[in-house]
Amino acid sequence: MARLRIPLLAMLLAMALAPAAAADVLVGIAGPGHGSHAAAGSEMLRAARQAADRINAQGGVLGERIRIVEADDGCAEREAEQAARALVAQGVTLIVGHPCASAAIAAARVYAQAGVVFIAPATRHRALTEQRAGPAIFRLAGRDDRQGASAGAYLARAFADKRLAVVDDGTRYAKELAAGALAALKKAGRADVLTETIASGQKDYAKLIARLSAAQTQALFFAGFPIEGGLLLRQMRAAHLATVFIGSDALATAQFSETAGEGAEGAGVLLPHDAARTLSKEALREAFPREAPTGSFVAAYASVEAWRAAAQQAQSLKSEAVSAALQQGSFATILGPVSFEANGDADVPSYDAVWWEDGAWRARH
Repeated sequence: MARLRIPLLAMLLAMALAPAAAADVLVGIAGPGHGSHAAAGSEMLRAARQAADRINAQGGVLGERIRIVEADDGCAEREAEQAARALVAQGVTLIVGHPCASAAIAAARVYAQAGVVFIAPATRHRALTEQRAGPAIFRLAGRDDRQGASAGAYLARAFADKRLAVVDDGTRYAKELAAGALAALKKAGRADVLTETIASGQKDYAKLIARLSAAQTQALFFAGFPIEGGLLLRQMRAAHLATVFIGSDALATAQFSETAGEGAEGAGVLLPHDAARTLSKEALREAFPREAPTGSFVAAYASVEAWRAAAQQAQSLKSEAVSAALQQGSFATILGPVSFEANGDADVPSYDAVWWEDGAWRARH
């Protein structure tokens, strides 16, 4: 026994002095694994795995490797809460996912209570951040309720020295969009905007077109529905009025282009922001050579990038430190520099202007 004592003590001393093995950092990916929304969950999972592989190849996060764990939230509130609790129980440091609004909002409450950073790369419902569950909840996607503001900001930016008009069809949907556009234009110093309201179901727009012509309107935002928008545009072009026409998202239908006929060529509409549509094809091919990435894929990848950069900046993986860094900093990602507003919304576009050209809606780079 005496002979064993010295080697045993030496072994225990060596174990005590040896550097601790680096533990994996667990990143959870939550999304629907079945049903009609399963593709969104699969895209986010692939994106996160690619981000983790590349970060691990660069030395990981603060010297620790990322390991991806996944959970099926069923795109439903109850299943999302269960998935969130399961991920928290595994000791995840970051959650990315929950593309369905009800699932994201329900899961956010669990993550906030547990103090786990959650970044939602696809959920656009206003409640996620307007009713923010806690300071560790972030959104890296646009918001559905910012279409009117996006229209106004776009008009102010793209037609800074042009005569503008905002027309709505009198419905609640259209009036809210028109009010948002006008507020954004006013904020940009454009109070000189012609405003008009048509009647839902109206067929003849001669009087409106005469007013637009008399005002020498050069760009117009139409908030309304496809038939009225298509008829207005068709009659504008028949009257040789070359005003740039931009419609709300409801116009992005075959009904609008068929109603407008040849007049639809060159017309614009607003669509929910999609980074895969607005980033250059060359940049996407270089970043993801084996993928045909969607906007959700790119945003999920960027979520992991932003979190890793915030952890590096904070020199900590603790939720409180990383959340504070995310809230205050700006981080390089595939999307470009990403920063977050006070409520956790990322400073990214909510809507893009796309144009009807050669029979399809296309972004202009």
